Parts: sequence; structure tokens; C-alpha cells
Amino acid sequence: MAEHQQPAEHQQPESRLQQLFDAYLTGALKNEDREELAKALDSPEGQALLQSVMTRDVEESPGAEAVRVKADIDQWLSARLEKSPRVISIRRWSYGIAAAVLFGLAGTSVYLIFNRQNANTATVQRYKNDLPPGSNKAILQLSDGKRIALNESATTNNIRSDDASIREENGWVKYSPTPSNPGNTPAPGNPDRGNPGTQVHFNDLYTPIGGQIKLLLADGTKVYLDASSSIHFPTAFLSGNREVTITGQAYFDVAPNSRQPFIVHAKDQTIQVLGTQFNINAYDDPYPRATTGPGSDKATSSVKTTLQQGSIKVRTGNKTLLLTPGEQADGSTKRNNVDMEEILAWKNGEFRFNGASIESIMQQVARWYGARVIYKDNITEEFVAKIPRDIPVSKLLQYLEKTGQVHFLVEGNTITVMK
Repeated sequence: MAEHQQPAEHQQPESRLQQLFDAYLTGALKNEDREELAKALDSPEGQALLQSVMTRDVEESPGAEAVRVKADIDQWLSARLEKSPRVISIRRWSYGIAAAVLFGLAGTSVYLIFNRQNANTATVQRYKNDLPPGSNKAILQLSDGKRIALNESATTNNIRSDDASIREENGWVKYSPTPSNPGNTPAPGNPDRGNPGTQVHFNDLYTPIGGQIKLLLADGTKVYLDASSSIHFPTAFLSGNREVTITGQAYFDVAPNSRQPFIVHAKDQTIQVLGTQFNINAYDDPYPRATTGPGSDKATSSVKTTLQQGSIKVRTGNKTLLLTPGEQADGSTKRNNVDMEEILAWKNGEFRFNGASIESIMQQVARWYGARVIYKDNITEEFVAKIPRDIPVSKLLQYLEKTGQVHFLVEGNTITVMK
């Protein structure tokens, strides 16, 4: 009788998840397999795999070289980020950490594992006070020079004006035509002309540092004003073009009207549309800040206009560009493709940074929180982050600190940036 052969030790076949994950780490993951991997990593098995990779990576190679995320993968995954804050320093990722953060699963907890810092006491000592986030507030100046303070405590308020019907409601300032100033109502027998003899009045809306407001113009156009911004506009649009002027940053959702093009003036740039959605950044950045030495940063006059939907014509001096959705004009002769989620983050209640320097981040922080920023050390790392704008500044800074690349001191309204 033949001797019974003991079966060889059974080897568990490599799971589909492990195969996909290994393919990702080696750069061999196919485009059509990305979604499958992302979904698989959401499972208990996927979470366990990520945890083991992170733990192994920290124990075996805590000083591993950074891994640059491929631009196409990063772009593909940006839409998958959850609402919880995430901050990463792209100069110092290790393989496992990069993969975990990339797939939007481990989030901030990755850094609690990777950067084992007992900084609670030090943080309390460095954060001597806090700064609240910005809110809905603005100043409305009527055509007679009267100034009205607007804030979020007023849920509904009718504003008295002789030349417009104005209503303040839940963060909006809403204009509507009046019988004496009918705005876009066509003149009898001439659909291309407004009512003759109607006087045009102009109002101004200003947001302070740490303020924002939404404006509904008389033609139905919606305007979102960021902090430290302004818009000069008519209380009604009569014949001819619909024209407004802005400073700072604003987002427009223009009501269609083929008979009356909508024109926005911002510094040396003019934007002409019929009906579309776009963002204009006309800030004098860098935002004024304190430095460790004398002098101040020179502001740039560049206006960045980014189209989200429709089409617009952008004229800067004698140069004219026609933009398609996802393109940006910055005063040069070139169209730039940009990350719309990053551009519109402020409007959507978020900070989004995609490879941003600490200075560009602190420009936005200073404007939104009303802070003065001092730079003690030179921070060269770039950051990727998604953080809500409705949290105190201490929370935002702590998220940034979890990268281990930057620390902050908060005293009064001054934030000191240091290593």
C-alpha cells in the first residue's frame, strides 16, 4: 500500500484586496481597478490592512523618504474626501501613510499614529487665547450715503430705501424692483430698452476682515462676497449692460439675459457674460502681514477669474481670452486649468489647499480670522488640506500641526509661525 502523503501546508491565496493594494504600491494599478480598491479599503478587511501597513511602516522606517502622489490619482481621489478635516505634508510621506491618506480612509488619525507627539501641554501653553471664525456681516451703503451694519443676528429685516426694495434675510441681502424703479422691465413697444427716465442709483456692499455676505441683485443674479471684499452695483438694471465693480473675492451666478450682457470690473480686468457661474479673486495678495524684519510684502495686482459653468470673455488691457469651464485667466495670455474645488472652497465653507505653501495658507487664515501673522522660521513644506471654515483658529492650527512640519503661537490676535 502506498505511503499516505501528508498534504502540503495549505497556503491562503492572496486576497483580491491585497493584490490591488500591492499593485497600487508598485504603480501597476490599472485605472479601471481604482474604484474597486477604494471601495474595498472601506471594508473591515481594508481597514485592517491599512492599520497593519501604517504600524509596520512606522516601526520599520519612520524616516522613510516622501512619496509624491501621482497627479492623476490625487485628482481622482479629491472628490472622495470626507467632511472631516484632513491635513498632510507632501514632503514627508512614507509608503503606507501615503496610501492610507490617499484613499481618504484614515484621515487625521494617520498622523496621530505617525507623529507620536505628546504636545497637549505645549499646545495649551502656546495657544494663550482663541480667535472665532468669520461670519455673515457686512456694511451696506445706500445711494444717499447712509451706512447700515448687517450681521447674522438679524434673520429678517426690511431696509428702508427710497430707490430700492431691500430685504436682509439669513445671510442674504435681497434687492427687488420697485414700481418707481422697475429695473429690467422692458419699455412698451421696445423689448430691448428699459423704461426711459428712470434714475439709476448705486449702492455699495462691503465685507470686513472675518466677514462674508450673499447678495441677490434686482435681475436675479446671485453674488457671494468673501471677507475683505466689496461690490458697487445699481439698485436696478435699466437699458444697456448690467455692470458692477468688485474688490477682493466674489462668486457670481449670473441670471441669463441675452439682451443685457453682464459685465464685472475688477482692477484692470473686465469680464463679460450673458449667464454663467464664475469666481473672481482680485485680492491684493500677499495679505498684509508682520514679518521678522523691516518692510512688508509687495502686493500683486493680478486678478484671477475662474469659470465654473457657461462661457465668459475676459479682457485685461489689450488681451482678451474666452474661457471654458475649469479654466482660469490671470492676466497673462494663457488659460490655466485649475482645481475648481480648491478655488470655490471659500464659498462652500471650507479651506482647501493642494500643495500650498504655509504663507498662502496663512493669508487666508489672517483674512478669515482677523489675525496678524508673524513668521519666526522659514517653512518650506507644502500642504494638502481640507478643513471647515466654521471652527476656531486653534482647531485649524492644530490640524496643521499634526503634520509635524509647523507649529504656532497664538497671543491676542497675533499668530506666530515656527518649526
